[in-house]
Amino acid sequence: MCGIFGYIGPRNPAKICLTGLKHLEYRGYDSAGLAGISSGELLSFKEVGKIAVLEQTIETQPLPLELAIAHTRWATHGKPTRENAHPHFDAKQTIAVVHNGIIENHNALRDMLISKGYTFYSDTDTEIVAQLISHFYEGQLLPAVQKTLSMLRGFWGIALIHKDHPDQIIATARENPIAIGFNNARQEAFVSSDANAFGEKDLDVMFLRNDEIAVIGLNNVHVYDQSNTLLSKSTERLGFSETTPSKNGFPHFMLKEIFEQPQTIQQAFHNRLIPDFGTAECENLTIETKDLLGIRRIIILACGTSLHAGLIAASLLEDKARIPTQAEIASEFRYKNPIISEDTLVIAISQSGETLDTIAAVREVKSKGAKVLGICNVRNSTLTREADCTLFLRAGPEISVCSTKAFTSQLTLLSLFTLLMARLRHMSKEDGQAFLTEIQSLPALTEQVLRQSDRIQELAKKYAHYKHFFFLGRHYMHVTSLEAALKLKEISYINAQGYPAGEMKHGPIALVDPSLAIIGMCGNKRTYEKMLSNLMEVKSRGAPILAFAPEGAEQIASIATDVLWLPPIVDELASIPYSVASQLLAYYIALELGTDIDQPRNLAKSVTVE
Repeated sequence: MCGIFGYIGPRNPAKICLTGLKHLEYRGYDSAGLAGISSGELLSFKEVGKIAVLEQTIETQPLPLELAIAHTRWATHGKPTRENAHPHFDAKQTIAVVHNGIIENHNALRDMLISKGYTFYSDTDTEIVAQLISHFYEGQLLPAVQKTLSMLRGFWGIALIHKDHPDQIIATARENPIAIGFNNARQEAFVSSDANAFGEKDLDVMFLRNDEIAVIGLNNVHVYDQSNTLLSKSTERLGFSETTPSKNGFPHFMLKEIFEQPQTIQQAFHNRLIPDFGTAECENLTIETKDLLGIRRIIILACGTSLHAGLIAASLLEDKARIPTQAEIASEFRYKNPIISEDTLVIAISQSGETLDTIAAVREVKSKGAKVLGICNVRNSTLTREADCTLFLRAGPEISVCSTKAFTSQLTLLSLFTLLMARLRHMSKEDGQAFLTEIQSLPALTEQVLRQSDRIQELAKKYAHYKHFFFLGRHYMHVTSLEAALKLKEISYINAQGYPAGEMKHGPIALVDPSLAIIGMCGNKRTYEKMLSNLMEVKSRGAPILAFAPEGAEQIASIATDVLWLPPIVDELASIPYSVASQLLAYYIALELGTDIDQPRNLAKSVTVE
């Protein structure tokens, strides 16, 4: 979950790398560092905290570097200290390494080198890479790197430099993305763990595959495989945007992105509806109609917020399209031995397209012959290259670590795919048109929720002092409760649990007392009466209740302590406006508590480690 950036060329390498790192801060911000070569010397700077701290340090002393590598860290091995910040070095201070991933056998390798007299200066697994390369180095850098890699177990994206080789950066990858961009005319090259961080429109870009090693120079890039065979790699022009993210007057990116949702939901279904036939179409869906008709089972793979979108979609696909569907936690699924038949479709959901557990699960099912449909927000990401085809959210960059607009765009797009599958089967044109009308109403309904932001902020102030929350719901509202609880946990650090309301009496009701806040998600008509009974059960034990309920459902007012009235909507789509309301509640509670909302502690936007 770390970010790597490197540059060799005529421009200021330190400045270029710092700019690149800022585009990678979503991958972690526990510490940041930079190393470069100047007149045969290896120079480095490392700081605990965000990239801005490193930038302030470097700005105090201009660096005439010939090349540089840089890193922003999400701590895995070792606490977030300056000693554990990347880059890491060998004992002779000749080699600098930045690394994303985990070296699984680092303890054994460390013990081996210690027995040979080596001294280690950090608690990280990355330092072993620098020390091993130094151990094998005999004047040629590439052979030393190759010998080192042959001893490593785990997964990685690595970039490194050596003070005696000021004309090259070496990069390598296994199960972690490494992209290389170069412009021979300008004699410059870039390396990054995310190609979108380049921000240059005229680069030829290549992506390293597992166990490939790239030697990157000013006007050439040579890539070798494990057997030291020189490879011919294809390149592409990706057309990067150079726009700089802006809060547009909002105090936080998260609030801005919450308020963008009427537009992003609209964008998710724009030009994808066929009203005359009551169905949808997806421009990048290359799976033929006969193959879609042959699907008898769907597996959805995702993690975190994307998993919640998948769980809702699984219910939708079974309800509407009558296709048996299961949503699986990708980090658990990859260790199963799944039964994949020819009539199974796998849907992989990842906002970033770089979630390691999801990518690994995709590779597992593809090895068993499954077709994979990606749902993603980021072009040129790993998922888009691994999936057979990808449907894009069109939500635009989501800067806040806490996902908001990507989630509702996922639900919108998955609803369209459900409609498409249902119409290919038994759903009538009239029913399809009715469902399309409901989808088209979502932007306006979301606007209605956003207009209640002042009311939601008042409720947040009232409930912010509670240390424990239960979000309760049934059917679609159960998963909506899981997502609402996750939002509150992520940015306020409050212990919040989402739970099926009907299961409270089977154990968790023992926790209910006046110190536990209950958020009742009452957005589904089908389960509304049951929800009233469940909320009565917790009310009788003294818990305060904040109910999210549809306008006109007056019975809830006599049960709940407070009610937030939301616009009525069909059960299958209610998760969208109810999630928007819960996002605002989480935001305003976090604001009241004074937490770092856009970059909460211990989290990263893209989870690229196990």
